[in-house]
Amino acid sequence: MTNAASSYRIVSPELTVKAMRDSGYKNTAYALAELIDNSIDAEASQVEVFACEERPAPGADHIRPRIDTIGVLDNGKGMDAETLRRALKFGDGRGGDRKRIGRFGMGLPNSSMSQCCKVEVWSWTNGVGNALYTYLSLKEINDGRDDVPEPVHQRVPDQWQQLSEGLEEAGTLVVWTDLDRVQWYGAAATLRNTEELIGRVYRHYLSPGPDDPDQRMVDIRLVPVRDGVVLEGERFVRPNDPLYLMKSSCTPAPFADKLMFMPFNMGNEQQAGVAQLPITYKGHTHIVTVKASIARPEARRPDVEGQPWPADVNPNIDPGRLPWGRHAKRNIGISLVRQGRELNLDSSWAIGYDPVERWWGIEIDFPPEIDDAFGVTNNKQNATHFSALANFDWEAEAEADETFKAFKDRLAERGDPRLPLFDLALYLQTKLLPAMRRQLKQQRAGARKNNKRHDDEATSKANDAINRRREEGHLGKTDELDQQTQPEDKRKEQVNTLTTRHHIDQDTAETLVDDALAKGMRARWISSYEDSYAFFSIDLMAGMLQVIFNRKHPLHSELVAVLEDAPEGADADALRERLGRAASTFKLLLFSWARMEDEIPSERKREKIADVRQDWGRYARDFLDGEGDDE
Repeated sequence: MTNAASSYRIVSPELTVKAMRDSGYKNTAYALAELIDNSIDAEASQVEVFACEERPAPGADHIRPRIDTIGVLDNGKGMDAETLRRALKFGDGRGGDRKRIGRFGMGLPNSSMSQCCKVEVWSWTNGVGNALYTYLSLKEINDGRDDVPEPVHQRVPDQWQQLSEGLEEAGTLVVWTDLDRVQWYGAAATLRNTEELIGRVYRHYLSPGPDDPDQRMVDIRLVPVRDGVVLEGERFVRPNDPLYLMKSSCTPAPFADKLMFMPFNMGNEQQAGVAQLPITYKGHTHIVTVKASIARPEARRPDVEGQPWPADVNPNIDPGRLPWGRHAKRNIGISLVRQGRELNLDSSWAIGYDPVERWWGIEIDFPPEIDDAFGVTNNKQNATHFSALANFDWEAEAEADETFKAFKDRLAERGDPRLPLFDLALYLQTKLLPAMRRQLKQQRAGARKNNKRHDDEATSKANDAINRRREEGHLGKTDELDQQTQPEDKRKEQVNTLTTRHHIDQDTAETLVDDALAKGMRARWISSYEDSYAFFSIDLMAGMLQVIFNRKHPLHSELVAVLEDAPEGADADALRERLGRAASTFKLLLFSWARMEDEIPSERKREKIADVRQDWGRYARDFLDGEGDDE
């Protein structure tokens, strides 16, 4: 290229690299993941990540050893001179092959220069003594160099051969020096912060599941080094599964080697916790697999039969504050997986202020052919179109009286990039996530506090009133059934009603029933999602009057939740505001009854309703005052 021609380049190399560095990666761990992508694509079975630090020289401005070099070495198939040179070229490499994890040909140079000022690469196909070597230097680029140096034969330095445990006849070594953008100070901190992310991103390569026994395996070794010597703390990365369905993982005890979550079944999946949805993009239909899980009861409760918490764990503590609860908090969101590799854990789909969100997991596995539909970025850290749908509300975007089909047709004409994912977004927003949240709320029903279940005062008073009325000869349907039913059948009926009708998990249901039977309780209050306009319903079972408050009714959120779910540490003004809301809601409830009577056209029916109101008032006085009926 002539000097005149080079004067009219669209961008200069130094500005291009600077822009790439500034667009950057979320942190060093994400940048390292790009190198591991290349190793897996090169069919490596082992990748070693070396974080090297040196003691400060006399007179240095720091006194602690600081990381100054990072090396990533694999036993993949290596590269020839042409491939190696292209691999360091921005936007070239072998990015066009959709069967690879990497697609855009940006990974090696972009990730490396985001963290350091110089990256060196050795690659060999017939022994480390015959390695080819080349590099990129930010200083040289800033000085005007616009090509990748031609690879030369250079033996892999002895220090890396001595540190490695996986050298083979073929492989690649990438070394970052002059680190100026690594977030963490020392080797231990760098690897500690890298391990959890790497374990999550490559969990399917670290521990293939039963659904994919042919998944290629890779071991990732993390090695802290100081002054050329391996320090204590080297280890192999363990899977970090945000669905918590892998039996061996980095989850804290007691769930490191047993499942903390269970598959969540919507009822129509081909197998528990798995749904397959078609996505049509550019005239072709592709299948997206959605896997879902929620916490097992023993992860959130210390009193599950046969699954107690460890003896050294306080059973009264909130499970979210325990090591496994804090671990789950770091894995909140929907995991997007492409080619077995996680792109992103998208937390925008979670309710950020709700601690219960940590107890569900969703994984969406999609083929690389629909990268553009998901909006996959070139550094494989985000799927922008998918994230944009987290708060998707088609009715808010629709025109007046526009149907969903007409809305989609209009957006199709405009070429809206979100359109292929609309059905997936609606499945997540209106079906899967609400169903998971409902079950999680029920899961804590009756959870123990202070090592015994909290006896609700209202339920206790109701139980006393029922017993008193029984003694006075006022028998109800539940009393008649109680006299006709064997104890074991009574227990079975109650458990079955809680699990099948109200979707409470088996362990929680059994705990609720057994506790009530042991205490002779004849009344129980639960909240459930009911497909009804009624704000409450009742179950009349043998010896048990069960009242169900409908969570779908506005009264639940405006009355029960306002009074019972006050946040810890709420100040007096906030509590007064809650009480005011509850009082206003109660008044509106009475107004709604009054208007109902007002609109009854038949005088006879109106009189019957008035009689019901009188009867309910007498029962209310009996239950509230704790006094016998004066009839």
